[in-house]
Amino acid sequence: MPVQRAAFKSGKHFRAWRLVIGMGVALSVALTGCATNSPLQEPAFIASLQHKVTDLFDNPNPCSNNARNIGIATGAVVGAVVGHQVQKTRRARCGAAVGATVGGLIGHSMDERRCKLYEIAQHDHLKLASATITPEKLGVSGKHTVGLDVQIQDQGVIFEKRSERLVPGARGYLDQIAAQYTPHALIESLGLHPPRQAVIAAEHRKVLIVAHAAQTADPLWAERLSEARARVVAEIFAANGVPGYDIYFQGAGDTLPVASNATAHGREENRRVQIVDVPSDTDLTRYLRLRSADPADFTGVTYASARESVAQTASGASPTSTPSAEPPPVNPHASLFQRMAEHAKRMAWKMDHSSSHPVATAATPAPAPKPAAALAATLPPGAYDFGGQPLQGAGQPIELGALHSHSMFSFVREAQARGAAVIGPCTTDHPHIAGPVRNLSSGRILPARDDVPGFYGAPWISEPNGNLVAILDAYVPKSAGLPVPDPRIDIYRDYAHFHERQPTYSRLAPVNVYRGTRGTLYRVFVGGPMQCMDLFVPARTGSGPAQIYYPLIGKSYIATSTFKIRQ
Repeated sequence: MPVQRAAFKSGKHFRAWRLVIGMGVALSVALTGCATNSPLQEPAFIASLQHKVTDLFDNPNPCSNNARNIGIATGAVVGAVVGHQVQKTRRARCGAAVGATVGGLIGHSMDERRCKLYEIAQHDHLKLASATITPEKLGVSGKHTVGLDVQIQDQGVIFEKRSERLVPGARGYLDQIAAQYTPHALIESLGLHPPRQAVIAAEHRKVLIVAHAAQTADPLWAERLSEARARVVAEIFAANGVPGYDIYFQGAGDTLPVASNATAHGREENRRVQIVDVPSDTDLTRYLRLRSADPADFTGVTYASARESVAQTASGASPTSTPSAEPPPVNPHASLFQRMAEHAKRMAWKMDHSSSHPVATAATPAPAPKPAAALAATLPPGAYDFGGQPLQGAGQPIELGALHSHSMFSFVREAQARGAAVIGPCTTDHPHIAGPVRNLSSGRILPARDDVPGFYGAPWISEPNGNLVAILDAYVPKSAGLPVPDPRIDIYRDYAHFHERQPTYSRLAPVNVYRGTRGTLYRVFVGGPMQCMDLFVPARTGSGPAQIYYPLIGKSYIATSTFKIRQ
């Protein structure tokens, strides 16, 4: 015992003992600083939201479980650094512990930053929500905090209405927020004499700025405005010391809602600026790959059981609500997307108010379609007939099954019990457009790394009623919120008889993509001889049915045809 006491008092052994204690405390901080509530694996202060879901920005104080760890973590750093100098053999012996400590220190710094952001938001009356990013949330093993996902609601406190210009006072608190993301601020938060690995990690973190918009009748304008706003915020981060080559920005338009666009409150939440920071480019790619939107947050989407969905389809009913008064005629001078939106409103209204095309029910059978020969005889020259029947209501809804919905704020979604997602027909929808992710310094576009199975650029072909319809260059990135390239739609009229070498109609068409456990809905807004098309591809298959909506002799028709992928 006296020998052990003497050894403990010697300088080298005391420092070595302190190293062990320091590592243990730091590892404890790494494991307990983000206490989780099974099964959601979210920070402990979010527990109340598991029982009562409010909104994204109803965020409790993240400082309460954080402040008591600050002194402990700083002491752990000092102990680790001093002990690290004992001798090479001891350094080698503790190398793994040092690596774990670095992770713990970065995690603690994220908690400290989260608290500071909350305090800035409270002082400047901002609505701010934050969630931790862990390796597990990025699709790899590990539950320690490696970054933050921060969202700031823009209730006229950041940008002027319909402009990328900042409102008075916004630059002040954006400067304060940006200052928390500089390498200098992160290194300073690591305490005295931080390990070299922690310093290197702090100097090479990546920041993504995303500006979001509410759903609008002009999605192209929304995408361009949101990109301009994201660039403004990204430049403020660079001006405050975040290296431009480590900053990425994106205008996501209305493609990544966090609340329902069907309500004014939801649209307010969707107008926001998002700040994501992760350790590396690889982690940023992982984050983007897992990003997804909940289709229920777009208008025209509901949740129902499979039985309810089948009943809706059988009756020709649409899951969307309709206004009581007929909408005004479509403005021929409006933009393409505005005309689509106005036409969708009129089609939805006609679903319940049409006398010429009653909805098919058990008591009221649908009118029999004209024989193909009789219809063909009445077609004007150049008209396209895809072999359908007069449209009943707005069209046929599509059941996706459970959704591929992933978010750092997943506690909001997982706490809500929902059935299968039912997507309204394309006649009640309009394109949603996202911009690319760009590097602030170089302007380089971050490429998409993965595609949805079946949509990797190969053509999809069908021959409805003797016409050939080809969807060319159909590519879908796995990440929601990244641009989906417009495919080229080639239509060969009466191909079965004439085998035209050139398409009689061809254009690049915007698309929306919705994914669920049953499959992928590839929605194409064609125009011309075909209003739009809903191609549903079941999971792990190379073919799928499509509902084709098209005008013919002053009426709207719907046809069903099977598309197959050509390898």
